[in-house]
Amino acid sequence: MTNDSLSDRAYQELRAAIIGGRILPGEAVLEVEVGAMLRMSRTPVREALLHLELEGYLVRDQASRLVVHRLSAREVAETFVVRELLEGEAARLAASCISDEELARLGELVAADRRALRRRRFDELAALNEQIHGLIMIASRNRTLTDLLRHLRGRIAGLDAFAVGSLDDQQQFVEEHAMLLELLRDGDADAVVALLSDHLGRARDVLLGGLEEGEPR
Repeated sequence: MTNDSLSDRAYQELRAAIIGGRILPGEAVLEVEVGAMLRMSRTPVREALLHLELEGYLVRDQASRLVVHRLSAREVAETFVVRELLEGEAARLAASCISDEELARLGELVAADRRALRRRRFDELAALNEQIHGLIMIASRNRTLTDLLRHLRGRIAGLDAFAVGSLDDQQQFVEEHAMLLELLRDGDADAVVALLSDHLGRARDVLLGGLEEGEPR
């Protein structure tokens, strides 16, 4: 495997760990430890860390160590402003482009969403949330829009709406996913965009509430 391939694999694995909350905001990311974890030499690990620093996932602390960037409330709010614009357009496109197979898959995800809620499996809810929104993005048939949204969604690293907020919040998110499915099935683009705007606004408020409390539940 070439050094470029190793560097890309290191980047992808570290980015996934940050976004998934396995490496938490404020936690140090040390070159030696990453190399040992991934069984790689320093060069591809160093390149991966530089890539993540340039993208803003990692920052330097006062001791010049690389640590996972802790988002401020302002950054979360600004990210959701842009996300609402882009994801709303993706949903509008999906309302006219989504296939029967994608609708069937979305139905399966919504059913799994409800089962996870009944079992209070918040980790499963978080994963299903990503899959549901990801499927709607793909159904837009706009690759550039989908890539931009994936990057934006990845910016809310280590903090998920299903890790904070109340049970009522989580129930509302799940019901709104089901409503999005029905509206997409009906091809009602305006209603999909309106519901998604409310949905993302609620997620933003829950996440900001979690930041104000200092740590997720």
